[in-house]
Amino acid sequence: MADVKITDNELSMKRTLMSSERTLLSWVRTSLSFISFGFTMYKVLESIATKLSMSIEVLQPRHLGLLFMAAGTIPLAVGMYQYYSLVADLGKTVKEAIFNPSFFLAFMVLLLGITLFFDIIFRWHLL
Repeated sequence: MADVKITDNELSMKRTLMSSERTLLSWVRTSLSFISFGFTMYKVLESIATKLSMSIEVLQPRHLGLLFMAAGTIPLAVGMYQYYSLVADLGKTVKEAIFNPSFFLAFMVLLLGITLFFDIIFRWHLL
């Protein structure tokens, strides 16, 4: 079997790609924390206000939840764009850039954040 040698340039490109994937997954982790915390705060504060029949304005928990969910969703979209542009700069195709598990996970979390954001705004009561 012939020895296959990988050049230093190929190794550095692979390290850069793995580093950008780690960064994207860090964005996903942080965004998921913000999105889930915002949705939880909204649901908890809303249920406390309704069960105790308090005169707490219903919009306050709603605004707090929306703020946290936006703080998770918007940076994730920026992180996904950053990842895509870096991978494109390295000469990869669009298929290689977006059809991988890390980008798929980021996209699913982004869809979750957008769905829950509009769930609170329009009171769809999906969950």
